Amino acid sequence: MKNKISRRSVLLSGAATLLAVNSKSDVLAADKKFLDDLDHDKFMRLAIEQALKVPQCPFGSVVINIKTQRVVAEGLVEVEKNPIWHGEMTALRNCPSTDPGFDWREMALYTTGESCPMCQSAIVWTKMPLVVYGSSIPYLQTCDFGQINIRAQAVVDASRYGKCTIIGGILESECNQLFKRAKELVGR
Repeated sequence: MKNKISRRSVLLSGAATLLAVNSKSDVLAADKKFLDDLDHDKFMRLAIEQALKVPQCPFGSVVINIKTQRVVAEGLVEVEKNPIWHGEMTALRNCPSTDPGFDWREMALYTTGESCPMCQSAIVWTKMPLVVYGSSIPYLQTCDFGQINIRAQAVVDASRYGKCTIIGGILESECNQLFKRAKELVGR
């Protein structure tokens, strides 16, 4: 019988699976070390710098390389040009497209406001492992920003394509102040 599965092939298959899982765990542990070394306040301050350029709609973002801790792209709201160019979408669009060594899985995105479902979905598609935000969607709603009431974590949880870690509330009071001032500026 040609299709018969032997004990030996089952054992070899099991051993190969264990090796693959262990080597994947080592990679994840190494990446986790880089994630643990990030200065979230520093990078959120860079996102705030972007947000200050559009005070009436202060959604600013930066994409950083987790390993080198260098900013690779910046983004701010450009909805007057295109309604989907939120801060995160602009930052993603500004990531290098000609760098052959660019790897989305080595990037993290910092944003002043929790990503809307559109932006978080785009981030999931990149397979970026980390998103860090300041103000939450519930807070943004109190400032009358037209947020869709779906949290970023719900988008990640619903994805079968990719997962990422989301950390919220970094420099939250500073980010909340940006959105509170924006509400006053435009008379929301």
